[in-house]
Amino acid sequence: MRQGVAVLACLVVIGSLPPAVAGASVNASISNVEVSPSTPAPGETVTFETTVRNLQSSDAPLEINDIAIRKSGGRGVTEYERVSNLGSISPGSTLEVPLTASFDSSGSKDLRVIVYGRDRGTGENVELKYPVQLSVQDRHPQVDITANDSVAGVESAGQVTVANGLDSQITNVEVVVEGDGVEMTESRTVRSSVAQNGSMTAPFRFRPESAGEHPLTATVSYTVDGETIRETTRTTVVESDPLRNSVELDTTAVGSGTDRALRVAVSNGANAPLSDVIVSASSENASFQRVLLENVSASTTRQVRLNATMDEPRADVTVTADYELGTDTEQTTAETTLRSVPGTIDLTGLDVLRQGGRLQISGSASNVGSTGADSVLVSVVDTETVTPATPNRDYFVGTVPASDFVSFDVYARTEGNVTSVPLEVTYLVDDTRKRQTFDVAIDRTGGVAQQQGEDGDSGGGNQNSMLPVFIAGGLALLVVVGVLVRRYRRGDDDIEV
Repeated sequence: MRQGVAVLACLVVIGSLPPAVAGASVNASISNVEVSPSTPAPGETVTFETTVRNLQSSDAPLEINDIAIRKSGGRGVTEYERVSNLGSISPGSTLEVPLTASFDSSGSKDLRVIVYGRDRGTGENVELKYPVQLSVQDRHPQVDITANDSVAGVESAGQVTVANGLDSQITNVEVVVEGDGVEMTESRTVRSSVAQNGSMTAPFRFRPESAGEHPLTATVSYTVDGETIRETTRTTVVESDPLRNSVELDTTAVGSGTDRALRVAVSNGANAPLSDVIVSASSENASFQRVLLENVSASTTRQVRLNATMDEPRADVTVTADYELGTDTEQTTAETTLRSVPGTIDLTGLDVLRQGGRLQISGSASNVGSTGADSVLVSVVDTETVTPATPNRDYFVGTVPASDFVSFDVYARTEGNVTSVPLEVTYLVDDTRKRQTFDVAIDRTGGVAQQQGEDGDSGGGNQNSMLPVFIAGGLALLVVVGVLVRRYRRGDDDIEV
């Protein structure tokens, strides 16, 4: 808004001058000079709206030849602008003429508006003067630029802060950021107004084209007093580092049984974020899903799970991470092996004890797999030389959890020169029945049961005198064994010695 010369804070009229009189016919004056903006900044265009009045008491028109604005006082003449051939002003009329000037430096400016005219009645020259004092202030909103650490070829961000410390609000605020050796991907922000003592922030994004120093300049344009457009700039220098690529993959097998997967950790050791990260795996013996990660920030790790469908118990796998780093597409791989380990029963802690004509085989059904095994049954295999015996021809172990065991006892009879007893183990894993056979060596004997009536002390007697007794006893034992074998072959297992 324009301010009249009566507003002393902005424009000071050094003194009022009496109207200049051209002979007895012209009575005229410069009645007012309005200055806009009232407190200009250096380099800003200032308008001096000059009003020339020919009073009603005049007897002749006033012809206006020139109107000029000059520096008042000092050595030499400094004229900022002059307009010519403006026509005549009749008695009782006014003429408004705008003059413009700009000032390179701040400070108080002593000026004078001069009207050069001619009395149309007498033909005499008329000169009207009007002193103006103007304060030029180097004041703009405070502008500050901040930017994140930047890397060559990688988009980075920053912001411009505009703090309005002027005496009034500013409007139509526009912030534009430009750089040398950088690509601006977001550079312009517009705000309708910023209140007095208020502030605004203008975000920007940029991508350095190379490593090194790059100047960034923010230009802030705004309007004061509703019509005066001002502009101020601020420059800062950002240091851009060379792009460093360092991405590692770490794999861990997870899950159990056939429900196996790979947990992949993507570690970003680069000095820039990874974008559009795709983690996948390939194998001849397994198939995997792939996972998309939008971003992995610098110096951070993200984990994903790749579920696997395995065709065989073992799969050699290549894990791949494809990603964008800056403007480049990169890839990192890692090799690993994935094994499917369902529940598997092994016989451990075996012990063989001879009890008369039977062998007692005891031990543990141990699950060395990573899933449970159900309906576990341990049985003596019936062969030409080995026959299951009571009381446990087989032993129902039941369920053996993963990495656990359950004890069992089975019995067998042997005939002839037998060195091992075959045991069969059947069980269910993932609804699939499995069958395994184990040969238990008889030399695993843990002890021999003594026969009833046997004395372990000979008493030091004569071995020759006892020979007939031993022979008779041996013959009797052969008879009994023959009878037992005969009945055993008939299928009668209830007779024991």
